[in-house]
This record gives sequence, C-alpha cells and structure tokens, in this order.
Amino acid sequence: MRHRCVALLTAATLLHGCSCGGQAPPAPTAPVPAVLLSSRSMTLTERRWSWGDQQGSAWTVQLPRSAAFRVVASEEVRWLHELVPEPTSGTAVINGGFYEDGPMGLVVSDGVELAPLTDRGGSGILTYNGQQAEVVHRPNWTGGAQQALQSIDRLVVDGNSVVKHREGAPLAARSAVVLSEDALWLVIHAADASVTERTASGARISDPYDHGMPLWAFADWLVTELHAVDALNLDGGFSTNLTVVLGARTFQITGVDGTINAIAVPFD
Repeated sequence: MRHRCVALLTAATLLHGCSCGGQAPPAPTAPVPAVLLSSRSMTLTERRWSWGDQQGSAWTVQLPRSAAFRVVASEEVRWLHELVPEPTSGTAVINGGFYEDGPMGLVVSDGVELAPLTDRGGSGILTYNGQQAEVVHRPNWTGGAQQALQSIDRLVVDGNSVVKHREGAPLAARSAVVLSEDALWLVIHAADASVTERTASGARISDPYDHGMPLWAFADWLVTELHAVDALNLDGGFSTNLTVVLGARTFQITGVDGTINAIAVPFD
C-alpha cells in the first residue's frame, strides 16, 4: 500500500519475538462457522470473532494443502476482478503483497521474475514447490519457483506466532495466506466497525483502520482457529480484497483500494 509507510515499518518491527505478555488472546469464535459457498475442494465460511471491545468477521477460504496457486501481477493498481480473467470452473483470489509505486518485494509469475527480492519487502515468500505451497524465510530463498510472492511479514512459523505482543499496537483490517497440516487458507479479517455494506454476495470494507485486532492478536487467532503451521501477512488495510467465483455465483470482499498483485487459486 503506497500510503502506509509508517504502518509498514510498525509491522516490520513487531516480527522478531515470540508471543508473550500483553493483552489476552482473542476469544474463541462461534463453534459453527457459517458456510457461504462450497464445492468439492473449497469451502468459504464466515467466522465471528471478538477481542476486547472489538468484534467482527473473518472470511476464510479453505482449500486442499496441495492446491496450486498462481501469482497474478499488474503494472498498475486494479481490482481483483480486473486482474483475474473469467474462470472456467472455480477460483478464489486474494490481494497480494505490499506496494508503493511498484511491488515492495519479489514477484514471480509463471516462472518469470517481475520484481526482485528485497530486504524491505518482508521476511516471508509464498511459493509453490510442485507439490504444495510453502512460506520460505527470505534468507533461505534459492529461486527457481514458478510462482512466488514476498510480503511483510511472516506471522506464524512451525505452529507458533512470531509476532511480539505489544500494548497499543495498531488495529486494522487484515489479510493473510495460511498453511495448516491439511489445508491452504485465504483469510480476510475485519471488525464490524470497518464494514459499511453487507449483502448475501459480499461486504465492503470502507474504514479499515483503528478497528479490528493488532497484528499479534491476529497471528494468535490464526493459530487458535485455523491451526496455522505457517502464515504470511498480506497487504490488508485499504487493499483488503477477496473474490470467490463458483459457477454463476460470486462472493466479494471489497476494500477501499485495489492491488497490483494477487494470489489466485483454482478449485473444482
């Protein structure tokens, strides 16, 4: 996000310690998430959450752990439905990594490097190894992947949050890609106060800041609710966007702004 440099620096400084101290973890969500769309290999649900005086929804797309994804890139800011052509079956698309005038870190699409690896682009790289998705630590990146996207920052490593608890940390709408033992998850997380429109086919996030969870509580939530083994934060805030197309049905979470790259996962 071009207009959030301070927020990026804040997020980056949080990710160098384990979860300890600070405010209590988020309260458990409703035991039965509401299923919004489902197919043989995809389930889109809405999960209610509460944390302190904040409450809201998490929209989660559950896909097989072996699901292949494609990084879709653009030279300018575009909405997800403009980035991804009409799918032939089903497709789930979430906003990608952070950007300013261009992407802040590595972007590889279909084996072509469109933007280089950078120190300030984030500590994690989402990549596909031919069998399943992985989140690779930046120093361990060796190249050669068909799809790869760097972002700020790793949230969960080996089943543990790596975000330091900090009182007064910023609240925001958030997005992430999460890997559990048997699933790949696309996650949008927003407070009710951030959502200005709701319909059966989606929601609009018009006020993404000063509401929601801090980054450390979001990471804890991913571990508690989705049993995250690894998780990578994506460019939420103004760019919080999700589109799921299943046949003739489309569900969209629309943010204030678009994005210049996205993660698209086909499903049947």
